[in-house]
Amino acid sequence: MKFTHRYLAHIIIEAETPLAIGSGERNVMTDRLVTTDINGFPYIPGTSLTGVLRQSLGELAKNAVNELFGYQNGDLGQGSRLILSSAQMVGKDGKVIDGFGNDLSDEFYKNFQNLPIRQHVKITHQGAAEKHGKFDEQMVYKGTRFCFELELIGDEHDNTIWSRILTEFNNPAFRIGGGTRKGFGEITVIEIKSECIDLTKDLQKYLTKSSDLNGTFWNSIQPIEKMEKYKNADWTTYKLKLTPEDFFLFGSGFSSENGDADMTFVTEKAIIWPEGKPKFSEEKILIPATSVKGALAHRVAFHYNKELKVYSNKLDEPGICTYLIKNGYRIPDDCEEFDSNKLNDKMKMVIDGNPAVRALFGYSANEKDGQIGNAIFSDIFLSSEPKKKLLNHVAIDRFTGGTMDGALFSEEVVGSKESFTLNILVNNKAFETEKCQKAFEAALNDLCNGMLPLGGGTMRGNGCFTGTFTKN
Repeated sequence: MKFTHRYLAHIIIEAETPLAIGSGERNVMTDRLVTTDINGFPYIPGTSLTGVLRQSLGELAKNAVNELFGYQNGDLGQGSRLILSSAQMVGKDGKVIDGFGNDLSDEFYKNFQNLPIRQHVKITHQGAAEKHGKFDEQMVYKGTRFCFELELIGDEHDNTIWSRILTEFNNPAFRIGGGTRKGFGEITVIEIKSECIDLTKDLQKYLTKSSDLNGTFWNSIQPIEKMEKYKNADWTTYKLKLTPEDFFLFGSGFSSENGDADMTFVTEKAIIWPEGKPKFSEEKILIPATSVKGALAHRVAFHYNKELKVYSNKLDEPGICTYLIKNGYRIPDDCEEFDSNKLNDKMKMVIDGNPAVRALFGYSANEKDGQIGNAIFSDIFLSSEPKKKLLNHVAIDRFTGGTMDGALFSEEVVGSKESFTLNILVNNKAFETEKCQKAFEAALNDLCNGMLPLGGGTMRGNGCFTGTFTKN
């Protein structure tokens, strides 16, 4: 086959939520660092973009994907017809920061010397923090823009697949980087310029094109005004409109700067683009998707167990493990020596080995298998100014009724009444059983009725929300 055409695209994307483009490295400040270029700014490696795009196009026939991205099968193989550059950061002047020779002394760029760090903790089947389950990771600011180029080697018949590839970037489930199931990696396409060059007629135009992302090749080409709407038939979108009932606290893991509070709520800056010029916003109230996901996972397990009449007082009955395995429950990977006589092991089985939890939220890989979650969440940034309230607490000695020495502490909570929308994408294959969908929607009902509080201090009255949810 003769490849007589080159399909080219110049794409600018914006981080709708923070990105976790991991470098695999760590330092004394954080467990996971993002990838940075020679200037110290975050970038997205072309390999990451290629991997995500290949996975996202997985519904195409296997031979079509192999034909686009290449393959190796023994002595047989083929190189990729698709070429992606790395995605470099778009600077303050709207130009791509690509290579040396950039003036980076502006105050705007100094913010990238200290990227946000997210705190995480693994929760056990008992709802408490797991020992050694604390970790953190560096993030790329919400609103950061990146630019990259895409090239398809083909012929005049590749127009359809080229349009399909460009449309894929508008797929709501297209996420970049790590933590895509816990709130990170959502993008918005800002601009796509596309050009097709017939090498039999205009070879010189292709040969003189520079690989510089700021090159003049694209200056005379108009952006695509209206992209084809992505048909997202494999996913169901749940939209929750929620309003805080009172105070809530999603902890930052730090005390306040002035020392008044021992615990403070988490906030983050974001980049906004008024009139096409970027600037950093003030600190915004953050509702981390990880907190929402964790609470929903435990409540889904509760409702699914309820559907199958798996109650705590029945875990001591003979044959309960046989019943659980027969109904799809699995022994968790961390139960190396599972003991059917131990209540704690059986509790892990009904929570971590719960079929609905595994189908919706995935499970860690072992020697045999592993599965990514089928539910996608997004971080939420509130637009209102943080309304702080300082609450003082003290532990009471239950014998004397007096205060305990050294047990006085305070927390800074959010008093905002701002409503917000929480979007959750669920792959329809997670709902292969009606009980799984029923358990998930029952958990959403609990959240919307104030029966499933979120964040910290939920046993002290924090974190109740009310609202409604719809699905497409």
